[in-house]
Amino acid sequence: MGFDFPEAFLFLLILPPLVWVLWRGESRARQIVTIFKGRPLGKWHANSRLVLIAIFIGSLVTVGAKPYVESRNTGTFLFLIDVSRSMEARYSCSEPTFLDRAKNVMREIITEVPEAKFGIVAFDRLAFPITQITYDRSYLEQAIEYGLHIGLTYDATATNVTNALSVIAGKKQRLAELYNDVSYVILLSDGHIEGNYQNSLRLPFIELAKTGIRIISVGIGNPGETPVPIVTDTGQCRKELYTDLQGNRIFVPLRDDVLAYIAAGTQGNYFGESQITEIVRYLRDNGLENIGADIENIEPYRRDISWIFLVFVTVTLLGVLILKTNRLN
Repeated sequence: MGFDFPEAFLFLLILPPLVWVLWRGESRARQIVTIFKGRPLGKWHANSRLVLIAIFIGSLVTVGAKPYVESRNTGTFLFLIDVSRSMEARYSCSEPTFLDRAKNVMREIITEVPEAKFGIVAFDRLAFPITQITYDRSYLEQAIEYGLHIGLTYDATATNVTNALSVIAGKKQRLAELYNDVSYVILLSDGHIEGNYQNSLRLPFIELAKTGIRIISVGIGNPGETPVPIVTDTGQCRKELYTDLQGNRIFVPLRDDVLAYIAAGTQGNYFGESQITEIVRYLRDNGLENIGADIENIEPYRRDISWIFLVFVTVTLLGVLILKTNRLN
């Protein structure tokens, strides 16, 4: 454990004289009560109060010193996010789209795993990197907010996850200096794929196995089927729904069977979009490794643990108040 502001511990110099003054005050109070034939409180009461006050002050000073624990664990993850037309599905224009919900999942993951590097790859019928792989949270946040939207390519109606998985495997093979550390890819999609997905996924599974990449599938969608409202070129959502060439309204199901199949076929895991805690735990348990003390130019991640000492502050303050109440009674 370390401290960002160890100079704060100088305030502990006031603790011994303060405890001595309080102890003298308690002794005088007992003497006065005895003189007036009263019933003084036991020494345990005074001693308990002094101990609680000492812990309270010590914990408060420790909070001011900003304690932290240091971890040299890190990992490299890729988000593979679906930006095809089906990700624009929602029941009404007042609700977030599937893509908006996927963005929220991404934001929570990068917040809860701050010691890891992340990169973002988007796909519809094509797959292409949106960001470099980086620790820079501000850069990633801006890319999520402004760089991901439906229609990144001319034809956004197709969902070609097969091609996307092959592209990821190919990048690790051809661009080892950039993607060599990537072992887990977080796929965010509704899984809406046409045709025989089992046959089409055979080759990507082989390619991913050669590179050691596992897919963590995150299902984005609703039970049953969800309509896709029309969105104008200016971004305005309308009540009308998209239709196919035959004029039938398009409804998007959550194909968790497809997403679970992709995860199982790559020895990964499948999660629902609400399982953020489970996703983060899985990434930490499986995707983080110690970077080693011999690796330079990488700052160990620091996690603030002031909250632990704030708990001590609260408990001891409550204890002092309880003792005070008993004394008045």
